[in-house]
Amino acid sequence: MSTPSQTSAPPSLGTHLIPLRRNWGWLMASGIALVILGIVGLGAVTLLSIASAIWFGAMIFVGGIIVLIDAFRQQGWKSRLLHLLIGVLYVAVGVLTFINPVVATASLTLLAGAALVATGVLRLIVAFQNKQLPSWGWIAFSGVLSVALGGLILARWPESSLWVLGTFLAVELIFQGWAEIALARAIRSTFDGVITRKA
Repeated sequence: MSTPSQTSAPPSLGTHLIPLRRNWGWLMASGIALVILGIVGLGAVTLLSIASAIWFGAMIFVGGIIVLIDAFRQQGWKSRLLHLLIGVLYVAVGVLTFINPVVATASLTLLAGAALVATGVLRLIVAFQNKQLPSWGWIAFSGVLSVALGGLILARWPESSLWVLGTFLAVELIFQGWAEIALARAIRSTFDGVITRKA
């Protein structure tokens, strides 16, 4: 009687990497495109900030429509009225964002600054509650940075709304692009290593 290990051999590393190997070029191109977009975005942070607010408004508007459709389909549901109110609120916020994206950008920037301060304070509390850990200093340092950045945003609000969201989005695009480039390079080098060992 054969054991499970004898009946089915595990697939080789090369077998797993074949689909990835075929697409590594697209992944590399996507990463390069994201990095370029991020760099260009750093030169137009005001426009990118407003575009971010409009994108947020579009998402919350579509979300509100979905919530409203779901509420109308749920006949006899006790929370149907609240569901309808949430959907109307989402749609209203989306419409207001489209009507005045500058005000929406300022509001989102204020929210981002407050969230950074709150996150930083929480990180500091966690750090000092875990001073026995060797990495508590880094946690505290990240908390200080978050509080400082959030405080800077709030101190310069509403002027900071002209650059905060756009800068965040541009930096995110650059980091995402570098991550995809690194992944594409890793896939290619690992596959080439497998082929070399087989040869």
